[in-house]
Amino acid sequence: MYRELKDSDKEKESGKMDFCEQGLVQSRSGGLSPSVPLHHSSEILGGAREMAQAKAGCSQNACGVEDVLQLLRILYIIGGDAAGNARTLQEDVEELQFNASPEEFTSKKITTKILQQIEEPLALASGALPDWCEQLTSKCPFLIPFETRQLYFTCTAFGASRAIVWLQNRREATMERSRPSTAVRRDDPGEFRVGRLKHERVKVPRGDAMMQWAESVMGVHAERKSVLEVEFLGEEGTGLGPTLEFYALVAAEFQRTSLGIWLCDDDFPDDESRQVDLGGGLKPPGYYVQRSCGLFPAPFPQDSEELDRVTQLFRFLGVFLAKCIQDSRLVDLPLSRPFFKLLCMGDIKSNMSKLLYASPSVDRGLNLEAGTEDHDSLFDEDSKSEFILDPPKPKPPAWYHGLLTWDDFQHVNPHRASFLKEMKELSVKRRQILSSKSLSEDEKNTRLQDLMLKNPLGSGPPLSVEDLGLNFQFCPSSKVHGFSAVDLKPNGDDEMVSMENAEEYVELMFDFCMHTGIQRQMEAFREGFNRVFPMEKLSSFSHKEVQMILCGNQSPSWTNDDIINYTEPKLGYTRDSPGFLRFVRVLCGMNSDERKAFLQFTTGCSTLPPGGLANLHPRLTIVRKVDATDHSYPSVNTCVHYLKLPEYSSEDIMRERLLAATMEKGFHLN
Repeated sequence: MYRELKDSDKEKESGKMDFCEQGLVQSRSGGLSPSVPLHHSSEILGGAREMAQAKAGCSQNACGVEDVLQLLRILYIIGGDAAGNARTLQEDVEELQFNASPEEFTSKKITTKILQQIEEPLALASGALPDWCEQLTSKCPFLIPFETRQLYFTCTAFGASRAIVWLQNRREATMERSRPSTAVRRDDPGEFRVGRLKHERVKVPRGDAMMQWAESVMGVHAERKSVLEVEFLGEEGTGLGPTLEFYALVAAEFQRTSLGIWLCDDDFPDDESRQVDLGGGLKPPGYYVQRSCGLFPAPFPQDSEELDRVTQLFRFLGVFLAKCIQDSRLVDLPLSRPFFKLLCMGDIKSNMSKLLYASPSVDRGLNLEAGTEDHDSLFDEDSKSEFILDPPKPKPPAWYHGLLTWDDFQHVNPHRASFLKEMKELSVKRRQILSSKSLSEDEKNTRLQDLMLKNPLGSGPPLSVEDLGLNFQFCPSSKVHGFSAVDLKPNGDDEMVSMENAEEYVELMFDFCMHTGIQRQMEAFREGFNRVFPMEKLSSFSHKEVQMILCGNQSPSWTNDDIINYTEPKLGYTRDSPGFLRFVRVLCGMNSDERKAFLQFTTGCSTLPPGGLANLHPRLTIVRKVDATDHSYPSVNTCVHYLKLPEYSSEDIMRERLLAATMEKGFHLN
């Protein structure tokens, strides 16, 4: 509800905020009231105000909206990790845990309010939405359902021109639904459009040169607001179908093992390694990096000459993924969970410490003080005065510093992480034994001798840390990365790993694999991504939600009922005709790779949108191919998901012809 602001209200609230600019939000049912004002939007969850409130104590007057939001954030994190909460808090209580589903935290009123703001065409088109919309969607996403956040992202992340087109498309869709099916008129004088998105068409060749062409095309179109459409040289196909196949082929090329940009292991073959066709023909096992954990950047020495080529590929990858999101092109790129975590700038748990009572000035002071202490011994007495006047500035950490945890390391590099975890546990046990006052020296020595590692070869007697002969170097797990070793610290090749320095070795190894060794790659990736739109716009989503937006359902599945209910048999087929029912049974009998190949053939993309066949637009249409025999092949129009299927005499023949058609490259079966 809105009401007029009285002069008396201004006097009461003076000193708190400027209500002339912000207005007063008040809820009829006891929501936000004048006694708990909504502070200036730019200060929602702001560090300076939180510090002041923290110092003010716990009085009732010191509690504001920011405190309530912070409390909700903490409860959301605890409720989402009930097992960890029980382990942490269970001391004197037999069973103590707090468990709440994410749906419990969504606010219908805030969701409705954001939808009302989006409905304002002038505010949306001019980029004049209130700041609190961006603040809440990015810092408290749990208050708003995914569908609403995705809607807000779609109509605000890509600039005014796309926002206007989105408004017009939504209006047209609403009018189409309101008209009777028999009275649809394309030339309605009431129709109007302020502008259209420009579609720019380019032609690229297939084959080995396509990746270079794709990089050039993406470099040119990165900062353009137009929609990119692609055709293949020497082929007649145009429109959405070839464009989607282009994106699919580029995504497949990025998975090539020979690029040397992803983590892979020569000693441990990929757990999903198999012969597969990702669009460029059937490739043998090992041609692509196929891991159940997904793709993650391989760490490199940051001064390596090879890294120039690698960073260029990651810059290209950033532009490519951003254009996929901007133009709503789903790609089947199996990125790992930690990589998606970096893509959305962490999660609510990892970002918590950055928003809770953090004072940038205090942090800068601590860093400067630490830097002075580290470098003080390097200067003599004569140069100390100059050093104090102009102290060395500490090197800033990478933009993703602190976002990845040990669990992420274990997820993408399980063999190395398990070995390092065991080594660290032995080091901790050693420290506990040495510090124990209840053990004699003989007992300590006996227990220290029992601290042995499992044999890395998988068989043989246990070994001590010293028996491994390790030094402070990182050795890549595959020859495709182009280097043999890199020092984890100065002169690391001369320092051997022992029980005394094992913890330092583990920490340096984790830091290199998940931070310093991938810094230039991730900086280049973000630079390329930001050329299209700011990566920070994805911070309102979780890693699972970003994966769904970018890749859709990467494990497509369907049932008999799904196919019958969400496809359209026409022109010779009905839902009860034998030919269509044979088609339903053939589709249900496909394995995962065959389903992906079928979707690639019929829709141009090997994945399904969120929600599966029910949300595929336009619906998959199956029509009877005229004058076709058992020797004929099905053909498609991928732009409108139109499958022309012959009336085969048996399921076996239909399956054989359909799978053979999916292996055909190019737009020839039309």
